[in-house]
Amino acid sequence: MTAIFDEGVPLDLLPILRKAGCDVVGFPNRWKGTKNGRLVQLVESEGFTCLLTSDKNLPHQQNLAGRSFAIVVLPSPRLAELKVIVSRIVDAVVTAKPGHVTLVER
Repeated sequence: MTAIFDEGVPLDLLPILRKAGCDVVGFPNRWKGTKNGRLVQLVESEGFTCLLTSDKNLPHQQNLAGRSFAIVVLPSPRLAELKVIVSRIVDAVVTAKPGHVTLVER
């Protein structure tokens, strides 16, 4: 399962999640400024199985039914807050189901 960061997720979280065993990549520079509808298409067409985002509105703006990837919504875009819940983030990514949204709690 390969997850990808949304634009608002701090890149400094990347090595922390990788060290915890999560297969994750950062947000591609070429996608910067991409609107959510197009982002959903790109995530799916590139074969990612999970999108990590701190945008709590994204799941409500996009229909994920039938999509081949999951969305994991982080509680904050702040690295300090995310570092203390790394195990919950990894668990959410590993157990995420395509077409579903998982909210990670603080």
